[in-house]
Amino acid sequence: MKFENQELSLVIKALEKAVCSRVVAYDLSPITPFFDYSVVCSVNNARQGSAAVNYLKEEALKNGWLIKGIADSSDSKWFLIDLNNIIVHVFVGDERERFNLDGLYYHLERREFS
Repeated sequence: MKFENQELSLVIKALEKAVCSRVVAYDLSPITPFFDYSVVCSVNNARQGSAAVNYLKEEALKNGWLIKGIADSSDSKWFLIDLNNIIVHVFVGDERERFNLDGLYYHLERREFS
C-alpha cells in the first residue's frame, strides 16, 4: 500500500501531537501530478488548528521540506498547509462536513489514522 511513506508518517505524527481527530490520508497520485496525498482531519477549536499548522511547519523546517503555502488565521475554521507532496486540511468543528472533502475523495484509496 502506498501509505508507507516517511513524509506522510511524520505529518501524521505532527497532527497527533496537535490532538487532531478523524485523520484520513487520501492517495491523490492517480488523479493529479501536483501532489501525492491529501490529509483531512478535525479539531475542536481554532487554537488546536493553529497548533497543528505550527507542528507541521516545525516538521517541514526540520526535514527541509518545501512549504508552498499556508492558509490560517486565529479565527479560521479551515486551516490548510501545502507541503508540496502533501496537502493538509484541518477543519474546526462541523466545517469538515460543510465542505465535504471526504465525499469528494470517496473513490480514492485512503487510510484512516484515528
